[in-house]
Amino acid sequence: MIRPRRLLASTILMALPLLFGGCHRPDAGAVLSGESNANFQGRILWNGKPVGKAVLFLRPLSGSSRREIELMTRIDGRFETALPPGRYALRSSPTTMCPVRGTITLSPGVNRYRLVVHALSFLTCKPGEIRRL
Repeated sequence: MIRPRRLLASTILMALPLLFGGCHRPDAGAVLSGESNANFQGRILWNGKPVGKAVLFLRPLSGSSRREIELMTRIDGRFETALPPGRYALRSSPTTMCPVRGTITLSPGVNRYRLVVHALSFLTCKPGEIRRL
């Protein structure tokens, strides 16, 4: 039998990475090294305010691996990961917001983006915007 305190402690320990930093699947490529990699970074905003804990999905449009990569924005709406250069299909899944969908091209070095989302309403869902900075 698991005691309530022990269950609470284990739940908190499992949630710590989600609370204090972005997360992504281990195979997302964040540990790639070398100067030929693309550093994808940026921020997701709604009405000029950061959207924390939004999930971003990137799917390579070419290459041998077409596996979708997931990463989560930090509390301040920022995200960052290292990926092989190339074209990616990008979509977001912010809670209670309309998703962003589009294609991005990452070149070697730093690639900065700003993603702008809009509030979800019962009548419409205005598409989000992807801006390269």
